[in-house]
Amino acid sequence: MARLYWILTSLVLAIAVHAAYVLVAPSYALHKSLDALVADRGVNRFFIVEARDQARLFPAFPPEDVFGACAFDVSAAKIALVANMPEGLWTLTVYSASGDVIYTLNDKQSGTAHFTVTLSLAPSLVEMINQTGNEEPVNTTGWDVQTNEPTGVAVFWIPLSEPAMRAGVVRTLAKTACQVEPPSS
Repeated sequence: MARLYWILTSLVLAIAVHAAYVLVAPSYALHKSLDALVADRGVNRFFIVEARDQARLFPAFPPEDVFGACAFDVSAAKIALVANMPEGLWTLTVYSASGDVIYTLNDKQSGTAHFTVTLSLAPSLVEMINQTGNEEPVNTTGWDVQTNEPTGVAVFWIPLSEPAMRAGVVRTLAKTACQVEPPSS
């Protein structure tokens, strides 16, 4: 009977350790990879992911695909992601610092190759309660995305059918900007 008790205890412990690892490891790996990727580039700046980094971060994707990214920090101000996309298929995915997908957009949904996504910190419960509802409407030039975490990363993915297309797509995507939005007057 004692042997059965220890077998069951070991089994439950193994399941708990496995579940904890499955829940924690991906977030930790994402943080580590993004920290290394952004270290030289800084936050609130758009950059094209280089081929060697792309192979490490996105090993399941073909090497001719193009990735662009912006690690953002909205703790002090809103961030404007001003996109300049090539014609054709593309996807934008905004991740929180914990790796949760908080927003996605693609070429069919946007209907345009030039747009702005404004990233901001979501109001707290107290701030939402204190809002009177009489605030002036906000002028937007695209989509507004609010996040509960002040940091995260926005990733553009452009799949290519031919490797020869890569240089032109990179030139177009490089015109994308990720910048602090000036305060509205």
